[in-house]
Amino acid sequence: MIRRCLACKRYSAKSENQLTSQLPDDIIAQTPPFYTCGVDLAGPIYVKNFEGMQKSYIVLFSCATTRALLLELAPTMTTESFSMAFRRFIFRRGNCRIIYSNNAKTFKKSSREL
Repeated sequence: MIRRCLACKRYSAKSENQLTSQLPDDIIAQTPPFYTCGVDLAGPIYVKNFEGMQKSYIVLFSCATTRALLLELAPTMTTESFSMAFRRFIFRRGNCRIIYSNNAKTFKKSSREL
């Protein structure tokens, strides 16, 4: 008897509609990959080269619409290293229109130089 009552409650229960927040237009628009992207630095990581182990950093580019990732290696955390990694990204993926970052000093200085 108890099993029958539990089964009735389970199947007669109504599902609730979950409310979702509004997403930015940049993310839901039908655009080519990496049209809108985010950029961040990760690391340090240690890379083996001819002199031994060298401290390097990863420049992470993430597409806002497809969630694809592109990783570039930067030997130092300077503006020049980031600019070279960004140029390699642009040559490989084309010019992106909107870039989101965490407003670190490297990104601000690179923005002024570009």
